Amino acid sequence: MRALKTLSTAVALAIGFAIAAPALVQADETTVTTTTTKHHYTYYPEHEIYFAPESKTYYWRNGEKWESGVTLPEADRAYVTTGGVQIDLDVDRPYEKHEWVIKHYKDKHDRD
Repeated sequence: MRALKTLSTAVALAIGFAIAAPALVQADETTVTTTTTKHHYTYYPEHEIYFAPESKTYYWRNGEKWESGVTLPEADRAYVTTGGVQIDLDVDRPYEKHEWVIKHYKDKHDRD
């Protein structure tokens, strides 16, 4: 009788571990999800100016450095009235992908 009780206890423990083991493994797993957000810009290739309509921010070159603001310098304002190219990039600051943009979009406005 004692052997039957020991066997019953062992079976019950084995079933309990079998049920709990997958839950323990799942608890240790980590899921990493990455999301790529696209940002829309209007690119004015002749003067290397970007405009982000969602944030109403312009990005332009000032010599070798990039600047940004809600208004362009006076000298650049006339260049953003027409001829812009609509692009989507996966960066918050379009100049981070400027070399790629030049390669893919520099002459696009001339073909449209």
